[in-house]
Amino acid sequence: MTRAKTALTLILYVLVVAILGGSLWVLLGPDADTGSAAGQPRPWPVGFEVSGGQEPEYERVVLVTIDTLRADHCSGYGYRRETTPFLDSLIRKGVVFDRTVASVSHTAPSHATMLTGLAPVEHGVVVNGLSLPDEARDAASMFSAAGFETAAFLNVKFLSGVSRFFDVTGSAVIQGERVVRMADIWLKEKRRSDRFFLWVHLYDPHHWKHDDRTPAKELEELYSSDVMERSELYEYYEDLHALKQQVPGEPYDLGWTVEIKDSHTIPTRDRNAYLDFVDAYDAHIRYADNQLKGLYEDIEGLGLPGKTLWIVTSDHGEGMGSHEVAGHGGRIYQEQLLVPLVFHASDGSLDGRRIDRLVQHIDLFPTLAEVAGATLSGMDRTMSGASLWPLIRGEPGWKERPAFSQRRPMQDIDPAAEAISALQTPTHKYILHEPGEDEFFDLEADPLELHNLIESSSATRDSLRRALEGRLAEARALGRGMPTEEIREEWAAELHALGYGGEEN
Repeated sequence: MTRAKTALTLILYVLVVAILGGSLWVLLGPDADTGSAAGQPRPWPVGFEVSGGQEPEYERVVLVTIDTLRADHCSGYGYRRETTPFLDSLIRKGVVFDRTVASVSHTAPSHATMLTGLAPVEHGVVVNGLSLPDEARDAASMFSAAGFETAAFLNVKFLSGVSRFFDVTGSAVIQGERVVRMADIWLKEKRRSDRFFLWVHLYDPHHWKHDDRTPAKELEELYSSDVMERSELYEYYEDLHALKQQVPGEPYDLGWTVEIKDSHTIPTRDRNAYLDFVDAYDAHIRYADNQLKGLYEDIEGLGLPGKTLWIVTSDHGEGMGSHEVAGHGGRIYQEQLLVPLVFHASDGSLDGRRIDRLVQHIDLFPTLAEVAGATLSGMDRTMSGASLWPLIRGEPGWKERPAFSQRRPMQDIDPAAEAISALQTPTHKYILHEPGEDEFFDLEADPLELHNLIESSSATRDSLRRALEGRLAEARALGRGMPTEEIREEWAAELHALGYGGEEN
């Protein structure tokens, strides 16, 4: 990579900061308060206290995030290819949430939300390469206060800004097995305690566009386990991804372009070319599943006292042709937002069950707080999450809430880009474009969001819009504004090498 390209990527990301720092209406609204008086940072919206004195139910918590994994490409979620056999085994012996909504379709902002319980518009990490501020209170600092050792091993360097409060942070790029190997070394040689909170991030499914990175072993495993012929597979994806219908006699046109770094694109000329892309995506998913299996066996093989709580999820999904989009960063349809979420106890004490309730990434932080024995404050906001333990344990009292999501700012692509946010219930979804034409979907009748009902008179539509606007107004009051730090040059270079800077990512 040339210095000029690295500098260009850095300039583009810093431009996001500069533009939004001066006109935050794009992200928050025209009345946004960008910070407290005299340049002082705002108090962090959520606090915690750990009293101590009580032994935790779980000696260890392992959070595994598989990047760019849409839920409907997991075999444990009904996908008709065996992409996640090991995750499926955890599902059979644990608790799986069938409708989990990501808060944003972008990597660092989404992970920051999982670790803080705040939407990106509140915690301020709205693009990749930004860091949580000094005053942040996250899951790592909470578990540290509760006496847990904390460590994070990441498949990209730019997530280090989100993991800054872990005791130990390591990164190994390209292949997930390098991350698992790094975690294994820490577990066997450098770990000081049997009580720890470990986050392992696997980036592999994000690499599906790169032919040279498709894992051959996992691709063969997919082929050998397929129960459908190739022609049947394409028909399956026509329905699953709602692919653009082809005109007989006309050249094949999926309506999308697959963006690679340096603005290079790969055309999709026929059905087989499209299936090759899906094969690559699924093979990377299966590869990540194999890494999850290896990590599980590494930890359980240590024979540590007590039990381990495993949590597996993804930061966001992927377009794969749905709505004629290949990627995720520019859209917040369900294919970008619906992700797997699985809880598993190493001793089998969590009964195998599926939960068909609308839950969100912001619910992870209060769920983790209960494991750490922490009492939270500042959880009376409209967008606050709620602990999932009542649902996990099958207890009454859990109240379902509408799920808020937002798109990352796109000013690195177009300084006049609109802000997009959404609010959904189990039955309906409103997408607000600022500016632009809004969208409203009946998710029960139209789960693939093919028919925009914004022009139809609907009390539900109006109620959802008012609720969404209310949440944005609250975020303007509590939000931290746009961070002003520059993205590290090495992170900017990595983002460029990974193909970031386009709408797809």
